[in-house]
Amino acid sequence: MALRPPSRILGSPLVIAHRGASGHRPEHTLGSYELAYRLGADSVELDVVATKDGHLVCRHDVELSRTTDVARRPEFTHLRRTLEVEGELQTGWFVHDFTLAELRELRTRERWSRKRSASASHDGRWPVPTLAEVVELRDAEAARTGTRLGIHVELKSVAHLRTQGLWLPELIADPEADDLTFMSFSSSALEALGASRSYKIYDQTPAPKELSRISEFVSGVAVRRKAVLPRDVGGRVGEPSKLVAKAHKRGLDVLVWTHRAENQHLPSNLRIGAAPHGHGDAAGEAAMLFQAGIDGLISDFPEIAVVGRRRLPGLAEAL
Repeated sequence: MALRPPSRILGSPLVIAHRGASGHRPEHTLGSYELAYRLGADSVELDVVATKDGHLVCRHDVELSRTTDVARRPEFTHLRRTLEVEGELQTGWFVHDFTLAELRELRTRERWSRKRSASASHDGRWPVPTLAEVVELRDAEAARTGTRLGIHVELKSVAHLRTQGLWLPELIADPEADDLTFMSFSSSALEALGASRSYKIYDQTPAPKELSRISEFVSGVAVRRKAVLPRDVGGRVGEPSKLVAKAHKRGLDVLVWTHRAENQHLPSNLRIGAAPHGHGDAAGEAAMLFQAGIDGLISDFPEIAVVGRRRLPGLAEAL
């Protein structure tokens, strides 16, 4: 079994592949996770939800039509329905209405087919993976390379799934909890899980009092890039905020999400050309984030994040 990495390996902040190498392969597939490790990621970030029969599977959304071919499967037409999910009415096919055996009949596809057409060329290649399969893949890659590799597991749609009788912390097997790092927007789920390493995710920048409160039960925070590198009115980035220093003062690590290469996701002063789907200086943004002292960068393009990390002054690339 591969050892769970600390927040930093040999003094280096982590590169964590967002939903695998999701800039190159359809998200949350074994192909995406395997490629991520081979591109230099220290860990992969995956979102877990639960099937009707209580199996943990890797999907960002409980509704399946954006990232699978379920809408083209007539045998599952009867499962289409309208449901309120976390205050929003959604119509489609929901993971908790499928058994694992039924879900495995589906095939995955690229979420953003226009923006990432190369990734979309792999549509239909892989089924929806289980958490257990990703652990097996990670262990095989760690054995192949002789390195420590991690998995950052985000518990998704926690409150909604609980209304369906599926409480995610209860579905995590004890051996898995010892070997994985967990993340969630839900404080109650993280407290119930009691994992040795866990991160509270924030959509908005947490205040110092909030950092002090959560330091009692989590290892760190996961925040948006803007929380660390604020943008001015023109969308440019300059000096970092003091969030990293405030978190570190309270013994909390800081992970940053989500780093992407396309111009439309980059600060205006790091864009190259005018094409929104064209790639800008994403390595430059990664370097700025690492220089701000973050402990890990969650990226769709792990190989670019690795390049940015290499720009840290005095850092000997040891991974």
